[in-house]
Amino acid sequence: MIWRKWNFWLVLVMAATCIGLLEAAQVYAGTSALGRPMPWRTALASTMPSWYLLAALLPAIIWASRKFPLEPGRWRLSLVVHVLVATVFAVFHVTASSWISDAILYTGRQQPWDFRGNISRLLSIYFVVELFTYFALVAGYHAYEYGKRYRERERATALLQLRATRLEANLAQATLDSLRMQLNPHFLFNTLNTISVMALKGERHGVVRMLALLSDLLRLSLQNTQQVVSLRQELEFLDHYLEIEQVRFRDRLTIERDIEQDALDAEVPSLLLQPLVENAIHHGIARRAGPGTVRLEAGIVTGEVLELRVLDTGVGLGAPAGDSTGLGLSNTRARLEQLYGDRHELELTDRPGGGACVTVRLPLRILTREQMDATGRGIGAFAAGSASA
Repeated sequence: MIWRKWNFWLVLVMAATCIGLLEAAQVYAGTSALGRPMPWRTALASTMPSWYLLAALLPAIIWASRKFPLEPGRWRLSLVVHVLVATVFAVFHVTASSWISDAILYTGRQQPWDFRGNISRLLSIYFVVELFTYFALVAGYHAYEYGKRYRERERATALLQLRATRLEANLAQATLDSLRMQLNPHFLFNTLNTISVMALKGERHGVVRMLALLSDLLRLSLQNTQQVVSLRQELEFLDHYLEIEQVRFRDRLTIERDIEQDALDAEVPSLLLQPLVENAIHHGIARRAGPGTVRLEAGIVTGEVLELRVLDTGVGLGAPAGDSTGLGLSNTRARLEQLYGDRHELELTDRPGGGACVTVRLPLRILTREQMDATGRGIGAFAAGSASA
């Protein structure tokens, strides 16, 4: 309980002493100004007992305030109780303070002591003040309790928000991992389908080459588990995929690039470009007669946005077989939404001269050397494995 703490009592006694001394000084100064100075002993005896007694009664007031709080739903009963307690408090405080003061002042004196008359006079003067004092203390206690509850609610709310944020982050990470893991088998199945077609055509050397490239690419994909990498690392991964596609399409596929040097260290989601390029090749170039071109462009726009574009000279979005909303592209949309929210753009448009264009705009984030080293371990391990093979 609060009144059982020594520091509480110490502060209470010190506060009562300071206020009593200030009031005694005021009484002494006031009587001196009127030409009838009151002795310090009399001034102290007139003020100190009241404040010490109030300090002693404060725990009882706190108990009553806690037992009968002025809160919605029970304030009427509590108010009645507090009015009764306040009345008892006023009478007792005035009576006891006066009795102690008079006992100090008149002990050993022959001057008559009119205690009853003195009490009646003091109650007529200070009764309303005592009521206000009681309810001021009750209000102070309620203000303290409400402040404490508010701080506790704030701490609880902050803790819940922190837990919700962590849960949301874990859920987002799990969703990203799930989407990313869907891309690996999606790409694998498409590549194996290409290999099976080449095997049926009797292209033995091509099949062997494709299997070797696929093995290297899968090793790199499994070793690099980061959600984001630098554009440079993403392009290195894409090069291995394009080797597989150029084995299949030979002279029918031409790859062009226009990559700004300043954009190479920018952050991009890993496996971002591969499904976009795969979409351009399999839904664009593969469905038209004759050779085709896939062009990669990357640059920084307005100093704050990384813009990536994958253009092809295929059949375009309007062709019946040109559905560009497959698993790879839908997962790319979902991953961008998870990573960047509304701070990204992904647009699919037809090119005026034929073909399609996919544009991705991301907030520009330049990776530090340490971050690139961390995300590049998979590529480094892949290069070492390829060299040893």
